[in-house]
Amino acid sequence: MQNVAYENSSRLSPRRLILEMLDAEPDFMANGRRLVAAGQVFRFTENQIRVALSRLVADGLLFQPRRGDYGLTGAATAIQREVQNWRDLEQRLEPWHGDWCGVLTDNLAAQGSTQLRTQSRALALRGLQRWRPGLWVRPNNLRGGLVRLGEELLALGLDAMKGQCLIAPGDASCETGLRELWNNADLEAEYLRRIAHLQAASERLDSPDLPAVLVETIELGGDTIRLLLKDPLLPDDIASGDSRRQLIRLLTEYDKRGRQQWQHFIQQL
Repeated sequence: MQNVAYENSSRLSPRRLILEMLDAEPDFMANGRRLVAAGQVFRFTENQIRVALSRLVADGLLFQPRRGDYGLTGAATAIQREVQNWRDLEQRLEPWHGDWCGVLTDNLAAQGSTQLRTQSRALALRGLQRWRPGLWVRPNNLRGGLVRLGEELLALGLDAMKGQCLIAPGDASCETGLRELWNNADLEAEYLRRIAHLQAASERLDSPDLPAVLVETIELGGDTIRLLLKDPLLPDDIASGDSRRQLIRLLTEYDKRGRQQWQHFIQQL
């Protein structure tokens, strides 16, 4: 590879770069010297890379089988597992029969607190919306039903949960109100925008400006995964999932080709 350094964007961190390289080529990139060399292409200093390696080890995401070598531990928090399993979103769905899952909570934490962010994130990751004070709802169309939903909410950090219930289909007024809790138009518009971005980025994957393309795979891929994780996974008769499914297909192919480019980059080091 040419000895050229890429002016990285502020969104690419040494930590993120290390994890990406070890994921793409875990055996070849296990050596710390190679990670440092790759980091320098992206204008990270040796000290920045080594500090990031130490912190990743301390966080339990990397281990050292021998001095100077590193590997991914496979350990993951509930949030990290959500990110890793983005390809399996559709597998979490089952047919909907018109009933709703209800989750009862105490008052959530104070506005602006870390605890509230954790609680809100847990509710959002399972597509729950507030219907009445202390009552959050979603269609009962996720595998495992109400029991699994409660277990996952607790694992994701919803420490204010006080109970769960199933809500049978209501009268026309209730059903209309429930279906209107989600802003499906905005999500659909964002999906169409992201589909266009992925299609354009796919055409750039063979660009000779390889370091810039690699950064884009991290940033665009990560942003798209976060968008998918915000999808409430509503039944198709409330909100069509066609755009979500198209985006997952596009991202799967983009991710596959991006990994191939990372492998090519690493082999040229």
